[in-house]
Amino acid sequence: MADHTPGPAVSPQYPKEYVDMEKTGKLKPMPFGSSILFFGIPTAVFYFSIYVVLPFLGRSGVAPILNYSITLMGPVVHLFIASLVALIREGYKLNWDSLKKRFRLKPMRRKEWIWAFGLFVFMVSSNAFLLFTRKWLLTFPFFNPPDYLPSTLNPNAVVDGIPPEFITTPLGLLVMFQLLFLFFNIFGEEFWWRGYILPRQELAFGKRAWVIHGVLWTLFHIFWKWNLIILLPGALAASFVAQKLKNTTVLVVVHLVVNTIGGTILLMLSG
Repeated sequence: MADHTPGPAVSPQYPKEYVDMEKTGKLKPMPFGSSILFFGIPTAVFYFSIYVVLPFLGRSGVAPILNYSITLMGPVVHLFIASLVALIREGYKLNWDSLKKRFRLKPMRRKEWIWAFGLFVFMVSSNAFLLFTRKWLLTFPFFNPPDYLPSTLNPNAVVDGIPPEFITTPLGLLVMFQLLFLFFNIFGEEFWWRGYILPRQELAFGKRAWVIHGVLWTLFHIFWKWNLIILLPGALAASFVAQKLKNTTVLVVVHLVVNTIGGTILLMLSG
């Protein structure tokens, strides 16, 4: 899946580190066709895992915690691994210095914390404001989830406390699963989407890259199709901030907070 599209001329909109990496052949532009491929394959994997493998394992009597580990955590683990494999294929050594340079894992200074706070507030606010679109989309058969989806994924399910499928699961296992899932979900997505793909899209699309990236990242969540409208503003904002600051660490921080505190707030609002 190597790209051979000629890169852009040296321009103020491309940082010197981009030009240096392009000259050495380590950073190649990712045109629209390749973008569809690099977004589309993970999308297909996630959708197949949730809508085919998850119910199959459930009907086969596999314990929910093991089922979730395979069908929910499995894809994000593969995304994490894929980002490291992509790093190696570009000629980098698998070490912290390479991760920082290629995936733009830069320090969080005052400016970055301000942007992170603003992005978090915008994402939670826009999600809450657009919450009504979920109920509207659920009125259409295509967007209404099948009954076999577990309560933690099914927007039609009413969950009060621990989801019923986990009542008999030891609390320690639930905590361990949640921590591992959170780690691989955050770093798997951010390393792949903002660390590996976005810099290459910036070379192909310039200042418009964040728009294309944000729309494609929204469509990646087709397995949450009833939330697509809710997710779009936040996805665009996240892509914009990542491109403007050239700092993936900001998105790691915001993604972590949104997936924990933000998710709790939205759950309260929807109740």
